[in-house]
Amino acid sequence: MADTSDEATALADNIDRKGRNAYYYAHAHKADGPVWDGKEEPKLLKTESSSVDATASPIFIAVPITNYAWSDEDTKVKIYIDLPDIGELDKEKFVMDWKEDSFSFTVMDYKEKNHRLTYSKLFAEIESGVFKVKPQKIIVTLKKMEERSWPCLNVGTAQQGR
Repeated sequence: MADTSDEATALADNIDRKGRNAYYYAHAHKADGPVWDGKEEPKLLKTESSSVDATASPIFIAVPITNYAWSDEDTKVKIYIDLPDIGELDKEKFVMDWKEDSFSFTVMDYKEKNHRLTYSKLFAEIESGVFKVKPQKIIVTLKKMEERSWPCLNVGTAQQGR
């Protein structure tokens, strides 16, 4: 049914008087999309560039290191990670990050996977963290900020054990 001039005028008058609150406001707008071509298949309307950087590095995934031993000494804590033939890897494959209350040790590309030992909240603060790579193991040494006994490596375990 086509609009007659009186209906179109009444519609426009109603919208002019009441603005966006007019009952017929939605009918005043015409669809401005593309004309349907009669085919059921989807049709690409436009393309836009993505904000994702294609050259960015992929998501880093690491296998958690769960098999290790540790010892509490007066001024430091040592963590012993046994990994067969680890001494054959290049030095660039080992990454250690530490802060006063946390540390992370990563082995890149060991047996085609990345491996990581992380403590996000250590039992107490540390001054530094270093590591040595031996033929069959890695020794991580965390120097304590103050000389005191550590019953565990992280705060969560100490609180659970009480």
